[in-house]
Amino acid sequence: MHRSLPKLAIAIAALTALPLLASAADEPNPLVAQIKAQLKDSTKPFTMMVHIQVKEGTGDKLETAFIKAIKESRKEKGCLTYDLNRDAKDPTRFVVYERWKSLADLEAHLKAPHIVALLAELKDVLAGAPDGKVFLPAGE
Repeated sequence: MHRSLPKLAIAIAALTALPLLASAADEPNPLVAQIKAQLKDSTKPFTMMVHIQVKEGTGDKLETAFIKAIKESRKEKGCLTYDLNRDAKDPTRFVVYERWKSLADLEAHLKAPHIVALLAELKDVLAGAPDGKVFLPAGE
């Protein structure tokens, strides 16, 4: 069973403005607040899948922008998985698959310089707001 976040797409779209808000680092991130509302225990692992559609012909630019973010994200404390996947049939569709040990780890990730830079680069390639979903471990 998955937990869908009705306002997550709006929150993720708001993240593209994160570089403009970098000086307001003490303010809570809207994405973190949305995810926290869905978690039974914010100290436990969870998975996020973020579906992204890019403008025609910009898929390679998105992949290039993600290269550093993927490498650096995988080194972060609390990052269990961080992968970018391209749809096999539609080169404008991608899925970012992320698994985090805790919400605090994701929150630190969203403030990392490589993610702030990535979000700034994505503004030019996105065809619309990303659609994100949160999943909780099952059967554990």
